[in-house]
Amino acid sequence: MRLADIENSGNAIGLASRLDSSKAISVTKDLSSFLCEKKIKVAPESRIANILGMPGRSLHEMAADQVPAIACVGGDGTILRVAQKLPFKNPPAILGVNVGAVGFLAEFDVNTRDSFNQLLSTNLIEERCMRLSCHVDNQDYYPPALNEILVITSRPSKALSITIHVDKQVYSTGYLDGVIITTPTGSTAYSLSAGGAIMAPEVDAIQLVPVCPFVRTGFKPIVIPASSTIEIELLRPKLNAIVAVDGQNEYTINSATTKRITIRKSPSGISFLRTQASRASFFSRLNKKLLPGAKFPVPKYDQPEE
Repeated sequence: MRLADIENSGNAIGLASRLDSSKAISVTKDLSSFLCEKKIKVAPESRIANILGMPGRSLHEMAADQVPAIACVGGDGTILRVAQKLPFKNPPAILGVNVGAVGFLAEFDVNTRDSFNQLLSTNLIEERCMRLSCHVDNQDYYPPALNEILVITSRPSKALSITIHVDKQVYSTGYLDGVIITTPTGSTAYSLSAGGAIMAPEVDAIQLVPVCPFVRTGFKPIVIPASSTIEIELLRPKLNAIVAVDGQNEYTINSATTKRITIRKSPSGISFLRTQASRASFFSRLNKKLLPGAKFPVPKYDQPEE
């Protein structure tokens, strides 16, 4: 795919931006003006549309048949927010424009007309990423997770007691603060900080990573096939749990009435637009941005996206 080809298709490029960053807003304005000059239709998200002085639309209205790509200007948190709100069926491919601190998902650093021109003419390929679905007792269904689903205690001083079942077989029972169920995409995020393994994007698998398990509990990180179904049984009825989806949404789970939290691969995935070079250089990106030799600026007053 070339973004320049969208001009001839009659479709639009979506625009989303972090709103609590003046730099992100400035880059979004410049990118919007540049695309309009090139006669390419722009479909800004509603919350940035007023700033751009353009009509907007909600993210869940941006299906790929009308908006084949959406540029997310911000950091990885911006991408997670946008991905969660795009249509469940046929979402557009995400082009991450990094103005954050790390930007492992938002890999493009474009903020000048020359870089916009180069991006417009570059042949981009889609990297398909799996997501996770989560529901409680086959009733409450939560948004799909691109990175991870976290099941954690609602009281930091009290450990959960849980049993984890994988495809109806007991994996382990014991005490811990929580458990992270992560995709390959999310394996470089919270899961990695909790002691999980890094999974290459091509790996079709799910990883379970315990958070602060009791020393004699048998919980260890484990990688299982993506076709697996994970069921988490809460064993302390007086201690509620919290389910957090990609760090964007939190849901309190009543342990006294809940039987199982079920997590499996979602039928809805997400695609990222990458250059051929970046698609082939996952390990280069890893070394540049995450591993011990990586150096990235940490703004003095850095805050999560609001």
